[in-house]
Amino acid sequence: MGFRFSKRLNLPGGFRLNLGAGGVGVSWGVRGFRVGVGPNGARYTASVPGTGASWSGALGAPPAKPSSAAPRSAPTDPSAAVAAHEALVQQLVSLHRTAPATWDWRAIAAAPPPPATDAAAMGRWQWFHDVAAGVLAGNVAACDAVLQHLGPFQQLRELGGSIRVSMQQDWCVEAWLLANRAEVVPTEQPVLTPTGKAGRRKLTAARRWEIYQDHVCSAALRVARETFALLPLPVVFVHVADVRIDPATGHEGYVPVLSVAFDRESFERINLDKVDPSAAVEAFDHAMTFKKTTGFAEVVPLDPAQVSR
Repeated sequence: MGFRFSKRLNLPGGFRLNLGAGGVGVSWGVRGFRVGVGPNGARYTASVPGTGASWSGALGAPPAKPSSAAPRSAPTDPSAAVAAHEALVQQLVSLHRTAPATWDWRAIAAAPPPPATDAAAMGRWQWFHDVAAGVLAGNVAACDAVLQHLGPFQQLRELGGSIRVSMQQDWCVEAWLLANRAEVVPTEQPVLTPTGKAGRRKLTAARRWEIYQDHVCSAALRVARETFALLPLPVVFVHVADVRIDPATGHEGYVPVLSVAFDRESFERINLDKVDPSAAVEAFDHAMTFKKTTGFAEVVPLDPAQVSR
């Protein structure tokens, strides 16, 4: 006989933490509207109180599971194996194409309060009302609260090992991303022989590094896209680090390999469904040293204090 475990905890600020066998979820809401984030992504539920009418939907796309360099079991159909390889490469270089939902902080600030008799709902409404007012005023603490509590960054596991996002100045956000290692790119690709049989061809170093560069740049674009959807700020700095062996100590350490200053005006002019991620990154102020034969080299991250606004 199996059993199911579930527990609901009320957190300060009106948040609700749901613990269950399927994972951990967080939700917030007022009478007639609730937003929840769990293992399957972010969803909203809205209703018209007193009528029984309600509707729900997804906010953006659910977080993708980390990709492996090769499928656990290769498809038996040779053409299917080729298609699977192409789909994997496409997934690696198209992270930026997912369109997140944009937060309307003016609408949140203008939302009417719930009935005064509902103390829990009033607390949640007050938290969001205060945060919305702070975001619209450019308050650093309010914007940072949004990044830490409402941002989807820790769910975006397909982008890399970890993401740390913070706000120190009232005009920009800084995000640090630990990139997936280069091993995420397959070393071989399945091919069809002239007789229609399955074969394998080793990817050249230049092709593997080209895919990896596009993957890293696509991840940086995705972080910027998520941040611009979350907060109405003019600039997002994305710094990407890689794990390297320090020759002096023999231990692993984090080395910055990409740093980009994305400005909203230019970013919103990009057709993210068509753009080449590496070329797109190079159109912004950036620090990147990349060679087709050896990949990324260490760079000095851009400093917001030294970038002209």
